[in-house]
Amino acid sequence: MSGAADTKIIAVLCARHKSNYAGMLGVEIYDKKRDARTFSGDCSVIAHPPCRSFSAFCSKQAKPEAGERELAFWCVDQVREFGGILEQPAHSMLWKLAGLPMPGDNPRNGNFSMEVWQCWWGFPQIKRTWLFFSGINLKSVRTPLTLHANGRDRRTWQLMSTPQRSTTPRAFCEWLVSVARMAESSSFQETISLRTGSAVTGGKAL
Repeated sequence: MSGAADTKIIAVLCARHKSNYAGMLGVEIYDKKRDARTFSGDCSVIAHPPCRSFSAFCSKQAKPEAGERELAFWCVDQVREFGGILEQPAHSMLWKLAGLPMPGDNPRNGNFSMEVWQCWWGFPQIKRTWLFFSGINLKSVRTPLTLHANGRDRRTWQLMSTPQRSTTPRAFCEWLVSVARMAESSSFQETISLRTGSAVTGGKAL
């Protein structure tokens, strides 16, 4: 990508305070101080909605703040409408509840999901993560692949603080922004579909 694509504005919804998106060119950050729901809908998005309500392992013990679950579904709607990426821990129940395609499903109308490991971008443990993409051509998505030593994760995780566990590596943030900049809104996808007489699709997800 080059030129305008490199500086296309991206909104990051539900970012952590002092996240690694800070200082990135062309990135509008919405954290607790800047309510994500004030997003005006004029660009593609990267959404990191609160995940504890949808955890496959500890949702029953979670104590979400008022409105957290609704915020997650709102984030799904923003990604679907304006194009971009939604991120959650692997096996998040949000996929089933929001009707998102599972990793491995064929893309549908420009929507698909895949599993990535954040260790590929420098996180100190594997940290399996699910991503939902909308308005992005699967064939344009390239992920790094780095080997990760077995046996490190449990001890590393125990030694990490809660903020360290939930942080998104800077390199992963940069990759998400670069991919989100390829996204097109749902209205644009519908226009292309009408012109070609078929839905926008790609190859099979990982």
